[in-house]
This record gives sequence, C-alpha cells and structure tokens, in this order.
Amino acid sequence: MSGTDVLMVDRHADRVADGIWTVGGQGNSMLVDHGDGLLLVDAGPGKEVTERMIRSARAVSDKPVTHIVISHGHMGYNFGVAQWNAHARERGEPAPMLVGHERVTARYRRYRETAGLQSYTNTRQFRAPYPSELPSHWFVEPGKTYRDRLRIAGLRRDVELVHAPSETDDATAVWVPSEGVLYASCACIKSCPNAGSPYRIHRDPMRWADTLERLLALGPRILVAEFGKPLTEAADIDEALTAPIRAIRWLRMQVVERMNRGMAENEILHDLRYPDELFGGRFMRPVYGCPEWLAREIWRMENGWWDRNPTTLHPAPASDVAREVLAAVGDPQRVLDRARVMARDGRLQMALHVVDLIALAPVEAPGVAAARVLKAELLRARAAEMTSAVSRHVMTSEAESLLGLPIGSTDTRSGKDTFSWT
Repeated sequence: MSGTDVLMVDRHADRVADGIWTVGGQGNSMLVDHGDGLLLVDAGPGKEVTERMIRSARAVSDKPVTHIVISHGHMGYNFGVAQWNAHARERGEPAPMLVGHERVTARYRRYRETAGLQSYTNTRQFRAPYPSELPSHWFVEPGKTYRDRLRIAGLRRDVELVHAPSETDDATAVWVPSEGVLYASCACIKSCPNAGSPYRIHRDPMRWADTLERLLALGPRILVAEFGKPLTEAADIDEALTAPIRAIRWLRMQVVERMNRGMAENEILHDLRYPDELFGGRFMRPVYGCPEWLAREIWRMENGWWDRNPTTLHPAPASDVAREVLAAVGDPQRVLDRARVMARDGRLQMALHVVDLIALAPVEAPGVAAARVLKAELLRARAAEMTSAVSRHVMTSEAESLLGLPIGSTDTRSGKDTFSWT
C-alpha cells in the first residue's frame, strides 16, 4: 500500500498492562501472555510488516504463540498468518490455533467470489493497487469458530472473545477481565463510526450502537481501539464508547421522523443538522466515516435503492441519456462556462452536477473531452474540502481515472500523505 494507507506507523510492542502489549500491524494488533503461551490478535498484513511484528513480539516474550484471533474479516488484517506459522515451525512449535467468529468464513468466500470488484473498490478507496486475482494465503480459514462468546483459559489469565458486530458482522472484541483490558476491534476507531461507506455493504448503525453498549457494560479500565494509543482514564473510555451511541441513537430518531413524513433520502440529508454536542467531540471526528453517511445507512436499513424519482425506476442507459441531454443543451461550452463560474464562486458540488450534463456523454461527442478534464479539476478541488479520507480518496481516484492516470499516481508525485488517524 502507498503512503496514503492506514497502517500503523509504530511497529514495536508497547506495554498496555503486565503481560499485555499492542503490536502495530494493520491497526493495533494485541499480544496477551495467558501463562503457557501468547495470544495474538491479528497476524498483520504480511511481508515486512508481519516480520516486524514477529520481531517485536520476540523482544518482549519468548513464549510460543498458541492462538491468533481474527479481529474481523476485512482484507489486510490477517494476510500474515502463514508467516507466523512458519515462525512456529522454525522454533519447533505447533502452529497457532486460528480463531474467529463463525461469519468470517462467509466473508472470505464472498471476497474470493467478488475478487474483481474488491480490486476495483479497494484500489480507489485506498489509492493503491489491489490484485484482481486474490492470493490464496490472504484468506486462511479459522480452525476454531464461535458464535457469541468464547473463553480461552490460561494459567496466568483467561481471555474472552466477544462477538462485536459493528463495521463488520464478524468482528471480535477481546476482553481480559483480570486486568480490565478491552480490545474493542473495529467497533471503536475513536472517530465517527464508518457506517454507510460508499463502496460497502450494509453496516447497521443501530447494531453498532448495541455493540458499544455491551462493551461499555464490561467496565473496561483500559480500552484499546483499532487505531491509536490505548485509553486509560475512565472519563476518556466512557466518552469514546458513549459518544457514538448517543449520536447514532439521536440520528436514528431524526431520520425516522423525516421518513415518516414522506421525505426522500436527498431531502433528509439536506434537512438534517448535526448538533455539535453530539457530533463535534474528539471521538466523533469525521476523518473516515461521517454523519451524512450514518444518516444514509439508517435510510438504507428501512428503504430500497430507489431515490423516489419515477424517472429512475426503469432508467435508460446512462450514456444514452447523457447523449440526449447534450443534444438538448446544444452548446456544451455554455455548460462548461457555467460550471467554471460556480467553481470560482466556491460552489464546487453544484459545478460537478452541472458539468455532468456533458461529462457523462460518450467521449467522442463535442465538448465531452474538455468536460471530463474540467470534472477532474473540480473533483480534486472538492476533495480538498472533505474531512473524510474515504471521500478524498474516491474523488481523487476518479479524477485520475478521468485523465487516464494510474490510481494513486498524483499522490506519489506530490509526496502528500492524504490521511492520518491523528
């Protein structure tokens, strides 16, 4: 992945509590000494990152790794399982038991089936090449699965795996009750929950809020989120878990009230206001997900795909529509000039809507090539306004695609890192 990725920068083992460490992999991996061995949360993305994880683990303990827990089934978090298995063989030890929620297998199967789609979407969202034929070692099936909760007994301490559906339906939180340490997995990213992401399947916000309430009820004294440093102050832990709960439940009521009045999705999105006391805090920063996407996901949980415009119920091919719109417009230059005026006035989103009157038509039509160049310029400018990294990445990727450039190439030229969890 490129410099725009979301991998952890700090790779060494950091002590969380006695016998518990975080190890930077793809996000926070966690290492727990349970007495007769080590339990590892996530094997990492493979290659040099996983090798550094192995060295970091060995810097703090020489005990065998007995378990690798899959925090969730998203690609990248456990591509390095084979390397940990090879490390165990070199030490003359059994391979670690790979443990995950029972739904991980279905997710892996879906990723293999939709490999081309995964390549298309991940390349654009993360601005780095993803293969269209996914390597088999990326998806090592768990040898042991569970449904709701699983206790792993140890001589020194027990470790509990807790189903934590949130960003994924197969997420696992890791609870060490003796020390009060909770690894909250992808349920807690210390920013606005990433539900409603443009390329992704349903992520029920209400289920996410329910999960956070269950994790809060455990009474953690130390909270390890998916990214960033652990939280150790009671007030910080409470805020990190309750802020998304309150925001999601408030937003659900607001969206449902408007749906019940017959408002369509676009109307609701532009009618909503997000109060600062719910959405302005440090643990609701819109750096990856954003409130608007939460609202759209709440809409999607109760509605179909239709935007309520009867014209779109059985649409004509988009390129044919654009060709006829272009013919009706007559002079494409007037449209492009109008879009440029809007851009100069700071109305970038409206300028994008206007330029699409021309840009979506077949490229050989008059003015379309110029419209696509202008659209790329507008997308780059609009991306700079976005707080969400996903929005920035998608817009910048599509701008490159319009210009025939490789995805991610303009970041490489500028050397600009477009995303940081901090």
